Amino acid sequence: MNPTFIHDASKFTGVGWWYVSGNPTASDVQFTLISPRHVISVRHLSANFTGGNQQVRFLGSDNQVYTRTIQPFTNIVDGTDLVDLAIASLSSPLPATVKRMRYRNHQTEGQLQGDTIMVLGKNQVSGNSVSGGTSTIANFLDVAYAPYSDNTRMLRFDYTVASGAGDDCYYGPGSGDSSSPVFVDYNGEPALVGVAAIFDGQNPSTFHNYCVSVRTYITHLDAILNPAGYRMRPAEYTATTLSLASAASLGTMRQAHPGSLTFTLENTGSQTTGNAALTLAFDPAEAPSSVSAPGWVVESMGGGVWSVRKAVMSAGDSIVAAATWTSLPAVATLNVNATGESDTASTVTSQPSFTLLPSYAAWAAGLTEAAKTDDPDDDGLENLLEYAFGGDAENGTMLLSAGHPLQPQISVAGGNVTLSYPERSDAGVRGLSYIVETSTGLGNLTGSTTLPVGAASSTAPYTPAEPGFVKRTITWPSDGPLRFARVKVALSE
Repeated sequence: MNPTFIHDASKFTGVGWWYVSGNPTASDVQFTLISPRHVISVRHLSANFTGGNQQVRFLGSDNQVYTRTIQPFTNIVDGTDLVDLAIASLSSPLPATVKRMRYRNHQTEGQLQGDTIMVLGKNQVSGNSVSGGTSTIANFLDVAYAPYSDNTRMLRFDYTVASGAGDDCYYGPGSGDSSSPVFVDYNGEPALVGVAAIFDGQNPSTFHNYCVSVRTYITHLDAILNPAGYRMRPAEYTATTLSLASAASLGTMRQAHPGSLTFTLENTGSQTTGNAALTLAFDPAEAPSSVSAPGWVVESMGGGVWSVRKAVMSAGDSIVAAATWTSLPAVATLNVNATGESDTASTVTSQPSFTLLPSYAAWAAGLTEAAKTDDPDDDGLENLLEYAFGGDAENGTMLLSAGHPLQPQISVAGGNVTLSYPERSDAGVRGLSYIVETSTGLGNLTGSTTLPVGAASSTAPYTPAEPGFVKRTITWPSDGPLRFARVKVALSE
């Protein structure tokens, strides 16, 4: 990246070059990035890109070279006139380190005439092939040149042979720089005004160079970009503001259960904006099943990243994007990086975190027999009991990890009956209920949840510890009638 080039190269990452292996002269042809996945070109190059194997390269501000394949051109037709201007799609979007170029808007042709321009391309001055130069806009005019154009609005810049300085620019005498961009300066930044089309060197004293006037065809260009959620980026604008908020669609979300999050991007300012985009980035292993946003373009960018876009966003307009999971990931916290941006507003960011409660479904994921009443290891304990007491559903051991009994234990000593069993320390969060039933007869045990007179219930940590579990102990006097006792488990999540 060369900031001391005649035009500060760090500002032109969005100008790429046609890359053809073994053909270095192809780099004289340049393309201008107008959205993350679109470049602008003259139409008469389209025949070179019909095979679907031509490439364009960009040098990003991170000093990385990004290569994309050029897709078929979409040509501009103005009424019945075929214009020598087109948009080509790229095989995949480019990162933010490759800058999308803005165009010079608002000024009339008369106001632009005489302005200094920054010209990129082959630029053969005194027989030397360089990559840029300067000139001034001489005129705007309609030009027809078969078979490429019925009628195209052009800007012209001239090169006077006798007095041309070293940095003055012209295109010819050979071909090779078609579609290369021409910019004017706006507030210290390049603003696109044209793309190279033809060279007229018939006058030996003054060479005429013609570029398609981009500003003339903004409506046509936007008509191509809008369905993909983009528009041409203006250089001059009144700023607006964006806000970004997020929320869980349900107050409680559980691992391995269906769920969704909503993200709201709003244009809170008083001005219309464009290229509005909401980017949602998830850990790839935790990405949603889908993202929806009615009326907006939604695209999965891969790697857990989703793009939600709209070409034009009115003041007060907002978008609610819903990220939906058929099965939420089995993580305690779901993290999201959300970014809202547009071409006339400062970027807003948010990194919300959402708590996902544990669930039976997450615990049972991967079991060969996952229903609550299944017993994969045939040890007599159904899955729900294994889950509640800390067992391993595919291993018949009746011990917890630290060696304590898995099943409820009952004993009589010192004038007391003692019933003990493992209980999850976060049972309430999991929706687990441990129900103790006691009765003097088996026939009326069900529903007999009133403990004997004098009963006491308490919990304490295990020694040695059982992570995630406490020991529940219930005692009652043993001098009463003989009783049956059992522990039932219920799940409500």
